[in-house]
Formats: sequence, C-alpha cells, structure tokens
Amino acid sequence: MENLLHPKKMMAMLSILLLFVAGYYLWQAWPTIMLQSIKWQRIVNDELSNLLYEAKENQLTSAVYLLVLSILYGALHSLGPGHGKLIVTTFLATHPSKVKHSLILTIVSALMQAVVAILLVSILVFLFNNSMRDVNGKTVELISLSFLIMALLGAFIIFRALKKLYTTFKSTQVEHVHHDHHEHDHDGHCCGHKHFASAEEINNATTWQAYAGIIVSIGIRPCTGAIMALLFANVIGIYWLGVVSAFMMAIGTAITTSTIALLTISGKKMINGYLNHNGNKNATRSTLLQLTGGVILLLLGLLLFMTPTIGVSPMLAS
Repeated sequence: MENLLHPKKMMAMLSILLLFVAGYYLWQAWPTIMLQSIKWQRIVNDELSNLLYEAKENQLTSAVYLLVLSILYGALHSLGPGHGKLIVTTFLATHPSKVKHSLILTIVSALMQAVVAILLVSILVFLFNNSMRDVNGKTVELISLSFLIMALLGAFIIFRALKKLYTTFKSTQVEHVHHDHHEHDHDGHCCGHKHFASAEEINNATTWQAYAGIIVSIGIRPCTGAIMALLFANVIGIYWLGVVSAFMMAIGTAITTSTIALLTISGKKMINGYLNHNGNKNATRSTLLQLTGGVILLLLGLLLFMTPTIGVSPMLAS
C-alpha cells in the first residue's frame, strides 16, 4: 500500500488514467475528425488544382501558395485512415525504440512515398505514354503490394519474437542447472559468464531488416494526392512544379506521422515507468509484446490485401 502511495507512482497512475480518458474521447470523436479531414482535403485539393493552373501565368506567387498548401494537404491526408500510421504505432508500441530512430523512420517513409509517386507517373506517362486509367491501375497494384509487405513484416517480427522466447526458455533451463551445480562446487560463488539474455540485450536486438521492412511497406504505396498533382501539372505543362508539390506533401505527411510516433513513444514510456522492471521477466514481457505486434501486422496486412482497393480515383478503378 505504501508503495502505491509513492508520489512518483501516483503521478504515473494519474498520467496513465488521463491518457486512457483522452484516448477514449479521441476514439469517440474520430469519425467526426475523419469527415472534417476529408472535407478539408477536398477544399485543399481544389485549391491545389487552381494554383497549379495559375502558376503557369504567375509562377512565383502561385508556386509559393501551392507549396504551402501541399504541406497542409499532406498533413491532413495523413490524418485519415491508412496502414502507415498503423505500422508505425504498432511497431513503436511493441518494440524498444528511440526518438531519433522513430523520426528517421517516419521521414524516410514519407519521402519514399513521394519518390514512388514521381517515378510511377514519370515512367508510365513519359516512357510508355500511358493514360490516367493505366496510372490508377498501377497505383492499385502498388497499394496491394504494400499490404502484402506489411503482412510479411508481421511474419518476420513473429519469427524473431518466437526465436527470442525459445532462446530465453532454453537459457533459463541451463541457468537453473548451472545454479544448482555451482551451489555445491563453488561455495556459493557464481561463475563469470551468464546464460540468458538481459532485457537490454533483447531490446537492442531489433535489426535493420525490421526498419527496412517498415519503410518499404509504407513508402512503396504512392501518395494519391501527389499522383493527381503530377498528372494535372503534366497536362498544363509545368511538371516540375508537380514534383516539388509531391515532396512538400511528403513533408506534411512526415510532420503528422512523426507527431503520432512521438505520442506513441511518450505513452509507452509513461506506462513502462509505472510497471515494475524485473530483469528476465521484463525481457520476456517485451518479447511477448513484440509477438503481439507482429500478429496484428500480419492479420491486418492480409485483411487489407484481400480487400478491394481504389487508387487515385474510384471512377478509374480497374
């Protein structure tokens, strides 16, 4: 009881309570936020089209407004439903992560979406002279591929988590045998080596393959807003400005996803600050969380992969 009344413990419990209350109200208001976000996106999208057209006559002024609106569009667009935020929040919530790595993860993923959109439109339109319908069809294929990679990422995380659990279990068994043996032969003195991985060692076992999988699964899906801007800019003869607009949208997307990533890390640290850390038990709990995250990504990736996808426009769906 005295431990629970400790000031730090009470502050942590209060913070967690407030976090859950805020999450509940956010959940309740989310449909309204989404509808409003869609309305704003439509307004901004119409304004982007107008500014692209005006930029042909008055490039400097219209281009400045266009770039600002592109950032706004990217930020608003990334608030809507999307597997990118799901991957980032699930991974960061269930894996040890640093702020620097998380920011790099979100920024590179957003920039890759812009690069994929530019390459997709440039290759199909300029090299193969494809129509917008063809671009839409390829966009749908890339979106489906991103869902499949998401499922594969989940399977990879599950494999690594199960491998850690098996290794920890075997090491614990060996440790018990050595402990019983040394009690009799070394007068209670433990040997100089250890037989199981510590929580820190298991936490640091996240490899570059996992980060690369996250970046590819998010980034390979091109931003549909960027594709529309590129196609319209090409029609009116200022394709270069469409390219710049695509990168500005990526910056807006990165701002939103980075904010979500920081909130996820802060919430996780708050909860971990309340929970007791106990060596090998905490390492096992961390691995179980990773396993849970992998299962979520695998199931949702397969679900989204099997769900019909609409690319740039439902009117152009194949």
